[in-house]
Amino acid sequence: MAAANDITMADVAPNSHGADGPSDLLETPHSDALAFSETEALALELYDQLRELELQKSLAEAQNGRHAPDASALSDDAVQEHLVTAQRELMEAKAKFEIRNRISHNVLMMDPVLKAVHGGEDTDFAEKHILPLMTEKDTLSMVHSSLTTKLASITHTLSVTEQGNIDANRANRELSRTLLELAEEMKAQSTEHIQDARLRDQVESVEKDLRQSRRRMRTLKGILSAMIVGSGLNWAADEVLRELVMDDGEDG
Repeated sequence: MAAANDITMADVAPNSHGADGPSDLLETPHSDALAFSETEALALELYDQLRELELQKSLAEAQNGRHAPDASALSDDAVQEHLVTAQRELMEAKAKFEIRNRISHNVLMMDPVLKAVHGGEDTDFAEKHILPLMTEKDTLSMVHSSLTTKLASITHTLSVTEQGNIDANRANRELSRTLLELAEEMKAQSTEHIQDARLRDQVESVEKDLRQSRRRMRTLKGILSAMIVGSGLNWAADEVLRELVMDDGEDG
């Protein structure tokens, strides 16, 4: 009979479906097999809180360790320079903490992992059951790497497509400007004043097409901007997407 604080393993029926995607890889005989006791779960939660407090402490020490000049006696450029310096120091303090935390985390993980891989009959119960979970972790890591590569490729394709769309919009704006210039030239002569009925019909048709083209352009710009904003992409950090979203549509 297992002790109260032992980590128990639950047998899960193998997945009958083929490995058609990441969701199938997640459904394995050892998925979610580790069951922590209340004490162990509380210990892990307190450990996370401790790490967060240590990070806040490191940032506070980095901030208190530097002399803060009187901002009222500094010029705007000097204030901006001090802000940049303070931000860089905070980032360095956070990076040092994360590196130290990562090293200690890897050290804590190394011993049970080595025992799980190379241990013999004397290996603890919990450490014996780490090995299949490590295999699953490696598999999911490879899947994650593959999906990351695909995402990068799709993102690149999207950027190229959006750039082509922007180029097409620019060409469309140039054509619209040309049409507007021609329309301005004809403003001096009203359509009703054109004696030639055939020419008058042609001018009216062109003006009608121009109005419809403007309406379609404004509608498409609105739809495209809404799709980009609603997609969750960081469009503000991408020049191509930002131009699409921020285009006020006054050119057309």
